[in-house]
Amino acid sequence: MDGVVIRDVETGDVPGIKKVICEVWNWASIIEGEDALDAAVGLYLNQILYNGTFGRVAVLGGRVVGVIFGYVNDVEPKYRMLLEDGTAHALTLLGASETVRKSVHESFSKVEDAYEKLLGSMDGEYDGTLDFLILGKEAQGLGIGKSLWLALKDYFLENNAKAVYLYSDTECNFGFYESQGFERKRELEATFFFGGEPYVTKQFLYEYRLSQ
Repeated sequence: MDGVVIRDVETGDVPGIKKVICEVWNWASIIEGEDALDAAVGLYLNQILYNGTFGRVAVLGGRVVGVIFGYVNDVEPKYRMLLEDGTAHALTLLGASETVRKSVHESFSKVEDAYEKLLGSMDGEYDGTLDFLILGKEAQGLGIGKSLWLALKDYFLENNAKAVYLYSDTECNFGFYESQGFERKRELEATFFFGGEPYVTKQFLYEYRLSQ
């Protein structure tokens, strides 16, 4: 953690956050072209920014190396001023190749469908969610992820959240959440087709109960 600064998300952090997403998830392997890649990541990040009431970045050497977003129900969203032009991104993707368009649609629609099925199968209600957590490769194993999570956990407690949830899958380090006390409640299998090839993942819903 030496030299790492954890602070609120600012407007200038968006390009760095998008770079970390591209690095960790390697979207460039399924989305050809820098413009199309930037548009796809921008649309994905917009979904997170739209609802976010809490956000922190981890900065090392002036670079964003990690980020966390979450929200509490009925709290006013805080990061909508960071949204990129979704219409411009959509038009960029419309002008991309059919393979790129299908890959992006496949990813977005199937993940959303899986999440709706997982959450819809649960009894009871949640007060909020850990919406997004990602660390660049150079930030992994340094305790940064835990520091980001604890900052969000404090925020949940300050806002009287009693139960929160998160989605994860086999592409993420879901073991980290289990080590922090999250309980896996539901899972389902989803098959994606990128370039005509099937790719199978498992999608998870986790729950965390907070002590008040």
